[in-house]
Amino acid sequence: MTMALISLMFIVLCLSDVSETTESACSSFNYEEKLLEKMVRNELKMEQALKRIDDVEGLMLRQNRTIQGAIGTLREIEARLDSKLSITSIGASYIRWGRSSCPHSNNSLVYHGFAAGTAYSSSGGAADYQCIPAEPELETVVTRAAYISNIYGSEYETHGATALSSLVEHEVPCAACFTNATTTIMIPARKTCYSGWKLEYRGFLMTERDIHANNKQYVCVDKDAESAQGSTPADTNGALFHLVFPTCGTLKCPPYNSASALACVVCSKI
Repeated sequence: MTMALISLMFIVLCLSDVSETTESACSSFNYEEKLLEKMVRNELKMEQALKRIDDVEGLMLRQNRTIQGAIGTLREIEARLDSKLSITSIGASYIRWGRSSCPHSNNSLVYHGFAAGTAYSSSGGAADYQCIPAEPELETVVTRAAYISNIYGSEYETHGATALSSLVEHEVPCAACFTNATTTIMIPARKTCYSGWKLEYRGFLMTERDIHANNKQYVCVDKDAESAQGSTPADTNGALFHLVFPTCGTLKCPPYNSASALACVVCSKI
């Protein structure tokens, strides 16, 4: 603002002096006056521009703080979601038949128990095996009913088999396992998983004997199956486990072979 003040004072002095000598002097500085006026106007414009820049910078700083605050909030929400996800552990579950533990360290055991189902000689009842917990919580409200369906423990029926024959008539254990995969699948007649899938465990395809009155679903019994805790080789029957052999005809041999029991795998995919 110093240049502006000097210019204004000079103009006032020139106008207040009416003598011809002063007028002549003022006239001689006409170019300088205009130059100074132009410089003053430019300086004023510059100051206004600088003020606008300061205002814009202040606005940007405030907006930046708002954005950083929003980013911080989003990161906090993300951390909370990650924490919840780690607790709830999104994944898939499966039953490992023939074992009371899960096969991998990254699996978590939900519970272990005993394989059970409708007796082999029953024409009714359920058509699947159940993995009932080793530590049940019994219902005490209902203690009787006119018509009921019975559930029995399971036994290995591997008489004369070249695998698992040492487990004949022993009870079958099971384990409910949880994996961080998004899905699981049991594939019969395979010893390995297809590309892109992870092997959880492999074993033998087993079910109820086909000449018995009761039907059961096919399940994959671990190749390293064991007897259930407290099991004895007493022949009490119940829901039975038999090895499955393919019958040639509508099933083509090869690739199938009626002399080879079917294997199976349980696979998972992330």
